[in-house]
Amino acid sequence: MSFRRQQSGSTVLIVVIALLTVTAVTLGTWFFLRNTELRDEEEPLLSEVIRGPYEHVVLEQGEVESTNNVEIRCEVKARGGGGTSTTILDVVPEGTRVNAGDWLVSLDSSSLEEEGGRQRIVVNTSEAMMIQAEADFKTAEIAKTEYMKGTFVQEEKMILNEIYVAEDALKKAQLELKSAERLLAKGLLTELQLEAQQFSVAKAQNDLDAGNTKLTVLRDYTKRKMLTQLDSDVKAAEVRWRNERDSHAEELRQLEEIQEQVAKCTITAPQQGVVVHANIRSARSNEFIVEPGAPVRERQVIIRLPDTNNMQVKAKINEARINLVQPGHPVSIRIDALGDRTLSGEVVKVNQYAEPGHWWRSTSKEYATYIQILDPPDNILAGLTAEVRIHVDSSNDTLQVPIQAIYEHAGKTYCLIWDDDDWKTFPIVITSTNDKTVAIDEQRSETLKVGDFVVANARRHAGKFKLPDPTRLATNEQAAGNSTVEEVQPDDKDRQDGHRSRSAEDMLGWLDKDRDGKISTTEIDSLPANIRGGLSRADKNADGLIDSAELKLALARMRQTRRPAAAE
Repeated sequence: MSFRRQQSGSTVLIVVIALLTVTAVTLGTWFFLRNTELRDEEEPLLSEVIRGPYEHVVLEQGEVESTNNVEIRCEVKARGGGGTSTTILDVVPEGTRVNAGDWLVSLDSSSLEEEGGRQRIVVNTSEAMMIQAEADFKTAEIAKTEYMKGTFVQEEKMILNEIYVAEDALKKAQLELKSAERLLAKGLLTELQLEAQQFSVAKAQNDLDAGNTKLTVLRDYTKRKMLTQLDSDVKAAEVRWRNERDSHAEELRQLEEIQEQVAKCTITAPQQGVVVHANIRSARSNEFIVEPGAPVRERQVIIRLPDTNNMQVKAKINEARINLVQPGHPVSIRIDALGDRTLSGEVVKVNQYAEPGHWWRSTSKEYATYIQILDPPDNILAGLTAEVRIHVDSSNDTLQVPIQAIYEHAGKTYCLIWDDDDWKTFPIVITSTNDKTVAIDEQRSETLKVGDFVVANARRHAGKFKLPDPTRLATNEQAAGNSTVEEVQPDDKDRQDGHRSRSAEDMLGWLDKDRDGKISTTEIDSLPANIRGGLSRADKNADGLIDSAELKLALARMRQTRRPAAAE
């Protein structure tokens, strides 16, 4: 019992010590961070304004691909209503370097081979029927020739012989009739005998007429009837032969097609290259992985063979920076798989249409940009992730400050400068920026010069900035209700700090959000209605933009309007 009490007391003591330790560490961390924050607040980081080489870089990620990408597709046709052509039995590993004619993929051909066996039986049967039909056709042709040159001639000659016999008998009967008539006149024959002789002549004449009629029927009717029948037999046999021949050709074509499909189940490389599997990885159901057992459709891409001598990077540029990128811009390319090596490239194409969006992406648009890799290494592979630095602008003599020294307020940019033992706020105009520094427009930022020290961590010391109120825009309304543009007047505190009334350049720098040197209608939509009306009347050439000259003219007209009121 006492042992259990001692064990419980030790456990409580350990828990108390642990809680005290956690509390001490937490308080120590808080005091350390607090002191660091105070120290940072008390000691701003200063950086000197410099002049020197500057590059405006657009940094993006992309994917390496080939400009000459040969796609190996499934050429086996789909059979049946399933839509699937066949399945993969074996495939060459991804990344293998192959030459023209090397094996790539083996597809399942068992069903095709079974179909080919059945088709060969059909082909043999159709061939036998074709041969029989051809024999019938030739027999019909021979029968026609046989009748014209044999049967018809034979029957015609037999009838002619009958006619010759009938003519001879008729002549004999006629002679005998004349002889009987002479004998009757002499009283040697009776009338009855003469009549019998007359019957013989009539019979011989009938026999002759019958022979001539038979010859006419043979030549004019029987011959034509037989030729018509024989011609129809020939044509019918010819049609049957052609049908059987075409049917056999169709069955033979199907057999050859099946044999070709069987041959296409073994896919070889059409050219040299590095094997890349055409995998489709998606959160949806249409995922496709190239591996043994995977079903493939007709015309589906299985393997890609990129030409490693012609490689490019496809990068997607955000719409906010796409207008900066133009074909011909040089590009520095870094690929993690190649180590610290930097490749050279050049922008060759910028798509005019945004990439298709997806429901899980934001509304921001992206534009595909193609960058040709100059002199790609031999070990480069398609599909690698690349970092591209597009050099859109460069200069050897540019005034610049660190990007962390910029502070934005009401659409304008400022720097905090340590001068004469005091912090001074100076507005600046930025021409471009990269991931480290910003380039300063010296003509529109006259107060900033080389040697000045700016606060490098400006956001940590925002309280030291002396910023004007951007909403204080004075207007001078005329009696007719028209308004003119006024200069932005700083308050008394601003005047005590030595700030001047804003000039046309100041107003242009403040209102010109996209830094194109002009004020558009969209850039003044957020201003009060009377200010928008005054700026709209400043647009003298009605092009929808207000340049520096038009703004200066509007301000000068405004000053002339104000002078009488000031004199009073």
